[in-house]
Amino acid sequence: MSGPMVLIQNPTVVQPVETSVFRPGRPAYDPVRAAAESAAVRAALTDLGADPRAPSEILAALPREVLLELAARAVSADDDARLSAARDVMRDWSVPALVPVVLRQPRLLLDPAAGGGVIGPDQPDESYALRPLAGLMFPRDHYVDLGGAIAIGRLRRRDRARETVVMAAVLRGLRGRSAEVRVPEPLFLAGGDLVTCDGVAVLGTGARTSPAAWGLLRPHLLAAFGRVVRVRDELLRPGEPHLDHWLGLGPGIALVAADRLHAPAVVESYGAASRETTLVDALRSIELAVCPLAPETVAAFAAGVFFLPGPRPGAWTAGGDEPAALVSTASAPWTEPVLSRFGVHTVAVPFDEHHKQLGSLHRALNTVPGVLGDEPGRAISGWRQDAVG
Repeated sequence: MSGPMVLIQNPTVVQPVETSVFRPGRPAYDPVRAAAESAAVRAALTDLGADPRAPSEILAALPREVLLELAARAVSADDDARLSAARDVMRDWSVPALVPVVLRQPRLLLDPAAGGGVIGPDQPDESYALRPLAGLMFPRDHYVDLGGAIAIGRLRRRDRARETVVMAAVLRGLRGRSAEVRVPEPLFLAGGDLVTCDGVAVLGTGARTSPAAWGLLRPHLLAAFGRVVRVRDELLRPGEPHLDHWLGLGPGIALVAADRLHAPAVVESYGAASRETTLVDALRSIELAVCPLAPETVAAFAAGVFFLPGPRPGAWTAGGDEPAALVSTASAPWTEPVLSRFGVHTVAVPFDEHHKQLGSLHRALNTVPGVLGDEPGRAISGWRQDAVG
């Protein structure tokens, strides 16, 4: 029996090099180094007994009719007739040819005033724009693992709905069924605003996740975790857009930004009346040790800690059957000593390139609950080909 399935995406597949050329900042983001980081994390997950998969790989295993529908949504053109013809042409394409269309979302651009044309004097110049699903390198953003169920998110940036549609198809292919929770307008839900571990869940609401989303998630979270802490994040910082940028949850421990310890919070559980308190008191009331993170440490923490969920196989390369966590080499000097005191086996991996895009390990990884059988292909092969998303 394999361990937990974890999604991780090689960024170069969903972020063509063209997107990196125009990215500001020094030191500059390097897509090749980012791909190497992704490969190192994937290897570490395998060594720890997890089952790492890439969304782009799952796309290639989806039923052909599903890919055709996704590809038809993905393409666009200045000329409606050319667009219709393109969608018809793709019906003859192989699955490997359709996957890049879904991921890169090309648009045909026509310049009738260019003169000379590509083919002849009466033809317009053609060029092509890409609208790649770059955010797929962060599978945490698009959905929430509710401990057996899934909630598909609604991201505040409307253009990212293109990513969510594709991720929903990937998840349905893996699980053989749709998400149990979908967030309707006008509510928002970002995957990075929920952190879970060992019977505890912490939900952050604020700029990226609507407080009313709690009503949709409540029955699933309380059934799976029993104790849920709801925290209202009123401190907005560009480098810390989600809960998982400043709070990490491990077995018996919570790593929390010091300047958010007194944020308003409520502990929810079945049969217990909830009252508002501070986040630090809420976490301590459910017997978690709170480790405050200084502002300079939070920046390193955003580079990452990812606690592997649930029981792991005992035949690890190292670490036995104790809890395990991946930590970035940037945060390892202080995270490894802290986590070792709680019996957590840590594996350090490089993640500097992802961090340049605010990509924590937690954000770049997401677990998939409810996969049918030991082999995800079993769910894909039995999936009815009548819907996307």
